[in-house]
Amino acid sequence: MTDERNDEDLPEARSIRSRWPGLVWAIPLAALIIVAFLGVRALTRQGVDVTVTFGYAEGVTPGNTKVLVSGVEAGEVSKIRVSPDAHHVEVTLRLDPREKAALNSNTKFWLIGENPTITDIQSIRAAVAGVIIAMAPGVGGTPTRTFTGLDQPPIIPPDAKGTAYYLTAPAVGSLQPGASVVYHGLAIGKIVQTAMVGLDEFSMEMFVNAPYDRYIKSGAEFWTGSPLKLSLSGANISAGLSSPASLLQGSVQFEIPHAARTAPQAPAGTTFTLYDDQSSAEQGPTGPEIPYRLILTADAGDLSGTSTISMLGYTVGKVRSAKLRFAPGGKPYTEAVMAIFPRKLDIDLPKDAPADLWREATDRAVSRLLAQGYRAHMVQSPPLVGAHVIQLAADNGAGPASLGHDGGQYPLIPVAGGGGGADDLIANANQIMAKINRIPLDQIGNNLNKLSGNLAQISGSGQVRDSIAHLDGTLKQLDGILTQVKPQIGPLMTKLNQTADELHGTAAAARTVLSGEGAAQDRSLPDAIQQLDEMSRSIRSLTDYLGRHPEALIRGKAKEK
Repeated sequence: MTDERNDEDLPEARSIRSRWPGLVWAIPLAALIIVAFLGVRALTRQGVDVTVTFGYAEGVTPGNTKVLVSGVEAGEVSKIRVSPDAHHVEVTLRLDPREKAALNSNTKFWLIGENPTITDIQSIRAAVAGVIIAMAPGVGGTPTRTFTGLDQPPIIPPDAKGTAYYLTAPAVGSLQPGASVVYHGLAIGKIVQTAMVGLDEFSMEMFVNAPYDRYIKSGAEFWTGSPLKLSLSGANISAGLSSPASLLQGSVQFEIPHAARTAPQAPAGTTFTLYDDQSSAEQGPTGPEIPYRLILTADAGDLSGTSTISMLGYTVGKVRSAKLRFAPGGKPYTEAVMAIFPRKLDIDLPKDAPADLWREATDRAVSRLLAQGYRAHMVQSPPLVGAHVIQLAADNGAGPASLGHDGGQYPLIPVAGGGGGADDLIANANQIMAKINRIPLDQIGNNLNKLSGNLAQISGSGQVRDSIAHLDGTLKQLDGILTQVKPQIGPLMTKLNQTADELHGTAAAARTVLSGEGAAQDRSLPDAIQQLDEMSRSIRSLTDYLGRHPEALIRGKAKEK
């Protein structure tokens, strides 16, 4: 049997075109999408590279040294190399892309832990865990990717809020950049930097943190803090040390007087005077120093720039210098230069007044004191053991005086007689000893010896012994008489009382008779009766007296005083 096929009945193949690839391309396409996504993500997450030049970068290592912004990690060191000039180190930092907006010419970089100090705990921590690079975002600068690192960490962070002021003082003393500004024990700011602006004049920039800066008034008082705090209160003495930071870098204390507490905040950049201590700050401005000279003949070798000039307990100046000089005849003396503070002498002139006006006004004030008998005295404080200081005080018996002008560089202030010091004490002691020597001690001693001898002669005399013995016998006899008389006093007084009663009765009977029929028989009887009454009263008085004073029978009646 044959199977016949017709070609027309066979199926015909047809190609279909599609815009989408076949299923076989799905896997490669998915892989391509993933790679593209990872690439885009890598590009978007790629850090920002910046170059920071440091003068020294010991301890900085790529991949390990972190970059911190406000204490949060924001990148790391990716590369480090020596700069082309071979004097610096170029450090490449890869920062988080989000820090890109903070990179400008005002951005600051510095190392933490390179030079650890006890006053910076973060630097000590970094020195142990590794050096850290700190970054402070800039504001308002021009965009840049190249920076110069700070040699020292900034004392005040660039983004800190507060107000800057200035302090002026003739010496910096123990104050260093970083010293704290303290109010009643609370640190409210820091000293940013110090600078010399002239001879004996220094300026210190002070930054006070917000919100404490609003308490800085125009009348604020500032003084250098003392590392040792000593307090004398009643019978108690207390002492204490300041914080370690204050011991190493110093501190500035400040107070707001009650009169200035309602004043508005002082404008930024206001300059205040920095005083040596709180007492000087409370006394107020001193004015320009006006120099004078002193000629001292006593020991004055310990006078120095720290010696003070005081009057009535207030500091009115200081000693500038003291030098040994010799007079034309070879006699040695001390020439001291002292500076008077004009405002302490109630001289009120504008701060910018010419120097000649300050000199004339101060000379007039000092001359008025000299006319009142004031002189310069050199004393020791504490007495005998302390250092020498100069006092302007009234000299007893001193008449009016005036400033001396002997051709020296400065006017001469008269000194109290003797020049003060230990010589005056010795002279006073010599005067006291001279007065003591004028007392006739030998004569007084001889008189005492004679008096003692006379007493011995009197006490040893036979007549005195006989008189004492006779007196003793007399007293014994008197005591015996009183012993004999005393028992008889009672009966005697009884009889006297009976006699007085009888006399009184007789007088009463007589009155009865006289008042009756026989009243006219005898005119002399009333007088007799009156005498009997008086006799009765006398006897009773005698009886009462002997009752109180029985010794009157022997000695008689004592005279009334």
